Amino acid sequence: MLLFSAVSAALAIDNTEPVSQPMLPMVRAMGNAQTAVAIDESTVFYNPAGYAVIQDPISTAAVLDVSFNVDESAIDVYKALIKGENLSDTDNINKYLNNTTLSFGVSGPVYFGRVGNNFGFAFYDNAKSLLITTPGALEPFAEYTAYGDLAFIGGFGFRTVDKLYLGFNIKVILRVKSELEGTALEVIETLEDDDTPLAKSVGFGSDLGLLYRPLSWFSVGLNARDFFGTRFIGWENVSGSQNYPDSMIKPRLNLGLAFFPLRSGKDQVPKNDLIIALDYSDLLNRTSPLSNIKFGLMFRTLGFLDFRGGLDGGYLTGGIAFHLKFFHFSTAYYVDELGAYPGAKPVQNIVFEFAFKW
Repeated sequence: MLLFSAVSAALAIDNTEPVSQPMLPMVRAMGNAQTAVAIDESTVFYNPAGYAVIQDPISTAAVLDVSFNVDESAIDVYKALIKGENLSDTDNINKYLNNTTLSFGVSGPVYFGRVGNNFGFAFYDNAKSLLITTPGALEPFAEYTAYGDLAFIGGFGFRTVDKLYLGFNIKVILRVKSELEGTALEVIETLEDDDTPLAKSVGFGSDLGLLYRPLSWFSVGLNARDFFGTRFIGWENVSGSQNYPDSMIKPRLNLGLAFFPLRSGKDQVPKNDLIIALDYSDLLNRTSPLSNIKFGLMFRTLGFLDFRGGLDGGYLTGGIAFHLKFFHFSTAYYVDELGAYPGAKPVQNIVFEFAFKW
């Protein structure tokens, strides 16, 4: 009862912050279905119980992720910038920013992490910006949000009884953010100004994970992510004078299944591997059930080449990756739904990742 009350109180806060994690393109390529998979460094963010399942430790020294949206209106803006056109010009604002979404993100190059042998951690940076414009009476109206994180997440996983694993994480996040709204020209001019509103705060949170693997080819996962709400209290202005209320990354309870049809006997990764995963991503949110359904596939061949695909809230995802001895490259296509329901405001994204791990 006490636990339920704590979660309910956390959910009562309306000022919800985005989840803090690197972009993890190969997870996005699998439709974000990862709760019961536990095969690589994404376990740090999706289920800490997987620390006890991964037999061969994986270390990561550096990661660089770059993402951007590829919707038609966004591509028109990219072309205009390449041509050197001035988007602050009134005619260009009405031409290119009348009904446009621009999304850009970078993770890394700061990333140090390790998973396996019952523990895992990641120290990383991550930044995301989003500009949404809509038609207005005289000129487009714009909303701009951006945040950047420098964070640590880590914990411990262990086997409780045969084939049942538990894990937990603690996390510390230094977040810097900016929020603006007004006419498109006002927002652009403010972003060009040295006094752009910017505030910082530190959030503390935790994750709890459960993983049951009765067979080498099947597992069930449950992850209580940001379980009590990762709260940001007392935002401090870095520049500008905008006041931000206390906020938090809301709790999410994720349930997942994973199937490994090519594995048998001991849980060792074969040269050719197949993973089928299904998640329901937020059991605490009943407003849009379709958005919470995640489905993913991964097929590894030759021991180093991955093909991944899936469905994330009804939207197709896909990607490919090359895993060499130390250098890893991956890319993914996915869709973020920015509206209140599927199909309201989908934004198509592409992300590229370069990483050094072994």
